[in-house]
Amino acid sequence: MAMAVAVIWTALVSLAPLPVTADGPAEQARLPELVRTKHRTFSIPFRLPKAQDAESAPQRVSMSVSKDLGGSWEAAGEVAPSAGTFTYQAGADGEYWFRLRAIDLKGRARGGEGPDMRVLVDAAGPRLAARVWKGADGEILCRYAAVDDSIRMESLKLEYRTAEAQGWKTVAAEGVLSRESPAHLVGEEIWWAGEKVEALTARITVSDSAGNQTVRQFTMEATDPNVDQTALARELGAPSLPTQEQSSDATLARMPRPVTQASTATEGGRPAAGWTAETAAAWSADQPRIPAATGQATSGRGGEPASVLVSQATDPTGGRSLLTSTASGIPTQMPAHSAGGTQPLEYRGRPLQLSRSRRFAWDYELPAERPNGTPLRVELWSTRDGGLSWQKAAVDDDDQSPINVVLPAAGLYGFRLEIVPAVPDASTGPRPGDTAESWIGIDEDPPHVEMLGATRVSEGDASGIVIRYTSRDQLPAPNTARLLFSPNSEGPWATIATATDNQGEYRWQPDRATPSRVYLRVEVSDAAGNVGAVTSPEPVTVTTSRVVGRLGGVRTLPTGP
Repeated sequence: MAMAVAVIWTALVSLAPLPVTADGPAEQARLPELVRTKHRTFSIPFRLPKAQDAESAPQRVSMSVSKDLGGSWEAAGEVAPSAGTFTYQAGADGEYWFRLRAIDLKGRARGGEGPDMRVLVDAAGPRLAARVWKGADGEILCRYAAVDDSIRMESLKLEYRTAEAQGWKTVAAEGVLSRESPAHLVGEEIWWAGEKVEALTARITVSDSAGNQTVRQFTMEATDPNVDQTALARELGAPSLPTQEQSSDATLARMPRPVTQASTATEGGRPAAGWTAETAAAWSADQPRIPAATGQATSGRGGEPASVLVSQATDPTGGRSLLTSTASGIPTQMPAHSAGGTQPLEYRGRPLQLSRSRRFAWDYELPAERPNGTPLRVELWSTRDGGLSWQKAAVDDDDQSPINVVLPAAGLYGFRLEIVPAVPDASTGPRPGDTAESWIGIDEDPPHVEMLGATRVSEGDASGIVIRYTSRDQLPAPNTARLLFSPNSEGPWATIATATDNQGEYRWQPDRATPSRVYLRVEVSDAAGNVGAVTSPEPVTVTTSRVVGRLGGVRTLPTGP
């Protein structure tokens, strides 16, 4: 009797080795590492183990490809075992999954069910669209969007030049990632370029993770084009973005999938800096104050209140857990891990998500195998005392994901998903002491922000404004302060600096195009995405009035002593 042969594949894309095993179901739960390439035509070498007998020796090797993340597969070619490589040509950028099979003398295919390799083809730079116009108060507004499989947020650069000054000047730009697949960057920046600017050109630069760069210039339009982010998304061929209208109270926020028998939480990571078991344990019904922790958040515009949409996604480039939200119709993103870190937040070895919404819909999975003809229902149970007691938080009778949840108050909740008979008895539900499978922290309070002062300073030829401020929050996120200015107390607001310390002082050196008197504003975000803001009660004088004389005629002076 012939023994099954474990086939070992080695994939090379752009000369980068990727060993992958296809040993059956044990390997299916772990996706291979994603390999990136800038080339749409690439080779996939493979190697086969030595056959144990002639009957099990591979006669040919076939390859299939999936262009929809494993949803469907199509044949991609066959070669002899001696060929040692496949050549594949991708028709477009995107993620491709490949599955290799060794076929023996009896036509039996050897290999697992899942993909043996994953390749992200990224041969083109990000698609970019923007509009530039002049506002009613003389401010310059630029609304932009970019789409790519892997946008590098830190590569975004916005510059402008006027007819009077041909050199390019940089504007502080902070885009936000509104969608991850394909990655969709959006943003809107405001600045002042002078009192009598009639012609202006903006230049935007953005790159992707493969190193492809897109640079486009946009001419200032005479009037407001009335183009929103949804219209820019259509120009780029991307799906429309969620809006406030789509994210009303009738639409529940989306939260991560609970752990079930078919979905196991990842353990082994370390908690983010600043989050400890002691501080998390204090976040309970008896302790209304939220403990200090670290994270990172991107604030919304204009100090708007908490987000109207919270969702769970997976970063296609790093596998990080993300909470995505929208405020004022402009999506923002908050990584659920410490700033600069790579580990998701955890509590007691289980995933911890932070949210500013008590209403959400939670996706779940049911076991693939269940007793025939047994009607089931799904129950979500919550605990606020670490598992000492459990309360039924929601019930889903239709046996279909998701399950809708409304929590009674802010705080730290542990959850378990229970699959019970349609007519449960008193014995169903978690028992006292059972471990929560996932944790959610609800924080509805924005940071408290104070403006301590703004002072003009001069040192030789250099002058500027020193802005002093502070902030407090029960769940702070470091370096989320954003400093802004406007000649009007209600805005629109132009950016001075982003990602600065949440308290302290900042020295601002306005350029000559800045209005002579401006209001200052400080916005700070917390780890759950709440935004607190403060505006200076009075305008600050930026520049003193200049007296300009007029030149008259020229008189020639006599030479000599």
